[in-house]
Amino acid sequence: MSKIRLQLLLVIALTLSGTVLAKCPTGSVTVHGRVDNLPSGAAGAEVTVVLETPKGNVSKAASISNGEFTVEVSFSTWSSSFLGGDRCHNVPTVVEVKVVAAGRVYTQKRIPFKDSFEMYSPFLYRLKQDLSIDVLKETGSSLLRPPDGH
Repeated sequence: MSKIRLQLLLVIALTLSGTVLAKCPTGSVTVHGRVDNLPSGAAGAEVTVVLETPKGNVSKAASISNGEFTVEVSFSTWSSSFLGGDRCHNVPTVVEVKVVAAGRVYTQKRIPFKDSFEMYSPFLYRLKQDLSIDVLKETGSSLLRPPDGH
């Protein structure tokens, strides 16, 4: 084999090995909080957390137990590939939190990621403070009235 072929094979092998070995870690966002004043008709209520990222949205739901919830949502940190290596800079821009029961959204909050979350370990994020959702205050007293309005 000629010297040029060997060099070319070496360059190809190094490029491919970098692509195979370079992997981005999975990130995770944890939202912990409390839901108050949930109507009695909202049995089996859940909290759904939606992470909005430049590479798409990811969501996960968890039950509300004794008024509290914790939802951990994993997401890909991969943002692009360049010269055989991966760039791992994808993080959420907004975190949406919804209180849902029987297909009905009782309330939702949109939380800016950059201002409201902190990294506590590499690629692991959590709210800087627990989230408190008061369904009655955020949706009004209409939840307490029967469907016919009386």
